[in-house]
Amino acid sequence: MKILLEELYKTQEKFGYLPEDELKRIATEHTIPEAELYGIISFYTRFYLEPVEKFIIRICKSLSCGINHAGAIKKAVEAHLEHSKDGLFRLEMVECLGQCGSAPAMTINDKVYSELTPGKAVEVLKSYQRGDY
Repeated sequence: MKILLEELYKTQEKFGYLPEDELKRIATEHTIPEAELYGIISFYTRFYLEPVEKFIIRICKSLSCGINHAGAIKKAVEAHLEHSKDGLFRLEMVECLGQCGSAPAMTINDKVYSELTPGKAVEVLKSYQRGDY
């Protein structure tokens, strides 16, 4: 299973998502039914079957981040994205980013930002829009 997941991640890294023809190839090479492969993919939240935006924002909604105002972070990010409409970002709420000691937290792609305030979160987004990441 580990080898299969590694191949899926590498394929997604190459294409930005998991194209259908690549999934057929992977299923054939690993001698598993395509339906089973799709079942595996749907279990993991970080696999995408369609092209996604350049930057994926994940805001933690677990208990630690929640009590430290992750909802306010989400609202500020949504408001900023609604006004910018540049199509660079995708926003996802996730269960845990492993940053409980420095909550609230978010990631952009795989870079972690913690001890956020709504203003700090928006400034991070602006830095990505300027290309300063």
